[in-house]
Amino acid sequence: MLRLAPLGRARTRGFTMIEMLATVAVLAVVSAVAAPGMRSFALSQRAKTVSYDLVQDLLLARSEALKRNVPVTVMPVGSSWGTGWAVTAGGQQITARQADHAALVFDAAPASITFNIYGRVGAPADPVRMTVRASDISADVTKRCVGLDPSGYA
Repeated sequence: MLRLAPLGRARTRGFTMIEMLATVAVLAVVSAVAAPGMRSFALSQRAKTVSYDLVQDLLLARSEALKRNVPVTVMPVGSSWGTGWAVTAGGQQITARQADHAALVFDAAPASITFNIYGRVGAPADPVRMTVRASDISADVTKRCVGLDPSGYA
């Protein structure tokens, strides 16, 4: 017995051009709405990461001051904290963060932070309170505070 194909259009798979254009248009609208929020989120995460790295290096400097029994200094590399920082003890560099954080601003940052042989903050004399924030977005979401009490705890 011979089967004949049904008359009319054969069944095809895939999308029509109209369905594809509608999908692309919806995707473009959703992307346009979500893009500004993603930029703010990315800058907030960068500020968070940098503040955690700074706290980690401050705790390392305090620990090294106690271990080596010499003053240990954390100071910016170059002209600002945004270009990175280095931890040094007795002229010897322990570690350094060489990163370009041009999109971040370090407010109220001291010229350097020195831990004495007892692990306490020797300089500056005032308690250290730094704020890491995005330079072009002023929302509080992007701000991260890094503080040291006089005993050296971050």
